[in-house]
Amino acid sequence: MSVLKRFPWLSISLLLVAYGTFGKFIMTEIHTWIAFASAALWGLVLSVMMINPLAGIRRMLTRWFKSDTVAFTTLIGIAAFASILLNWFNMFLPFMMILAAESLARLDLQTAEFTQMQAFITLVITAWIGLGIGWMAAQVI
Repeated sequence: MSVLKRFPWLSISLLLVAYGTFGKFIMTEIHTWIAFASAALWGLVLSVMMINPLAGIRRMLTRWFKSDTVAFTTLIGIAAFASILLNWFNMFLPFMMILAAESLARLDLQTAEFTQMQAFITLVITAWIGLGIGWMAAQVI
């Protein structure tokens, strides 16, 4: 089967639209270049995290939750973070949209039997192209 036939076009398109929307959203900030550079770095970091997401999370959770006190403190911190998230929902919504779209794209790339490096490169290029499209859309409108 050819690479183009098994390429997950729909999920990559959703990721492109998510990053495009995010790129347009961050262009409304005061310090646009800092926000745009941070978004480009966010795309790179998120793609690195999606290479093997469960191994790192499992290792962290098993080490972190050995003590009941640490587990309780962590749950209180998560509840506080959830409260902040709900308070600033309009700011966190684009991050959640990107996280969901990137997870879907990564799963589709894995199902299509792309290597980890091919998936990483695809996700990074898609993120950066989407940010560029969002930047151009913000300039036009």
